[in-house]
Amino acid sequence: MTKFKTVPLELSYKGDRTYLQGPDMYDAVMDYLGRLESNHMDGPVKMVMHEFARNQVDLLYSIGAERCPRPENARLEFSLSNDVTGWLTETDRPVTVSRPYPEDEVLAGSKIDGKTITAEHPETFSAVEVIVSITKQLHQTLFPEQPKWIVTRLELSAPLQRHYPSGLQVELLHVLGSRLTKSAARAGVTELGHIYFSAIKP
Repeated sequence: MTKFKTVPLELSYKGDRTYLQGPDMYDAVMDYLGRLESNHMDGPVKMVMHEFARNQVDLLYSIGAERCPRPENARLEFSLSNDVTGWLTETDRPVTVSRPYPEDEVLAGSKIDGKTITAEHPETFSAVEVIVSITKQLHQTLFPEQPKWIVTRLELSAPLQRHYPSGLQVELLHVLGSRLTKSAARAGVTELGHIYFSAIKP
């Protein structure tokens, strides 16, 4: 029997941002489900960002064939191992904590070669934080006329490790239309999956 579960999460803003970042949402979902539903954490992961969240979010998920219906105020949709599906929904609970996020430290060791960016993985940042930051840096370099980019989708072959022993790399593969891109993410020679970015107005 399918059960829909709702869990309140407590996330923080980063730096001077007034919205919750996609990487933080990814880490929050994976950390929670990794603790309680670890037997569902060995297959593909998909996440789609629908809108920014400026307030706290609730995690709504189900296990089994019956998918969670889209709730009101849905901000992120995800599926794990083709067995767990769910959403993050924005609530009226305010975000009261903002933590430092020295993104320049993530990018300090990054190198761009053509359409590829490579970075060592500072252990103070999660893998998804590094991947998203270097993808944004790559886009801002390749498309200087469009400086504002956001992550809108992740398609991973398996959950990301918190840290990788080899450097993380992102390669731009396709520009889809005028505002959407698809890139490959790797750790050394290991293919991790794909990350999609969208251009937005500054």
